[in-house]
Amino acid sequence: MTSIVILAISKRPDGRCLGGIDLETGEWVRPVPKRSDGIPTRRCFLEGRMLRLLDVLELDLFRPREFHEFQKENQIIRNWWSWKATRRLKLTEILKYVDPTTPVLHSPGDRVAPSFLRELPPKQWTSLQLVRPEKLEFTRHHWEPNRWVANFRDAKGNCYSLKVTDPEVTLRLEKGERISQRSLLTVSLTKPWSANVEAQPPLCYKIVAAVMELP
Repeated sequence: MTSIVILAISKRPDGRCLGGIDLETGEWVRPVPKRSDGIPTRRCFLEGRMLRLLDVLELDLFRPREFHEFQKENQIIRNWWSWKATRRLKLTEILKYVDPTTPVLHSPGDRVAPSFLRELPPKQWTSLQLVRPEKLEFTRHHWEPNRWVANFRDAKGNCYSLKVTDPEVTLRLEKGERISQRSLLTVSLTKPWSANVEAQPPLCYKIVAAVMELP
């Protein structure tokens, strides 16, 4: 069994995408089903409530023989019925997992070309990073006004404008609530994607999968 602290509950069309830190190894883990990427939303309800950020989740996983494309953190869910939320951590307890590496997830900006990643050894692929942003602010997406964007800089001044897929923070923003600049962000890198492969080659996009306000 693996115990992870949940640091991402991202909304996606086919359910949720979970990510967290293995409390034994300190490494990122993204639990995924055998034949899809999204976890059905109903599976994220335990003991009558939805999983929350900072929950410690115990679950049965195994590593695939080969890394998923550019997402070496992915591990396959072996048994849905063994899931158990055992406790919760305080936000201050995860500060040690903040990763100051710049640029965030391989490149400045909001995307990474698969050709760049293929030049790296697979062990260097990184698709999840806990970030302490500078000059954080949230705005509506210019082309998709129903979506929100997190704008921030890293420690070296690189600028990012990344779509927010954290459902709770999205709801708060829609209500007009202010999100503190003193927050941690879990940034995730998608698999290669393109809305129109003929017009534009697939790219890996960065999204903000979780926003956690510091006390």
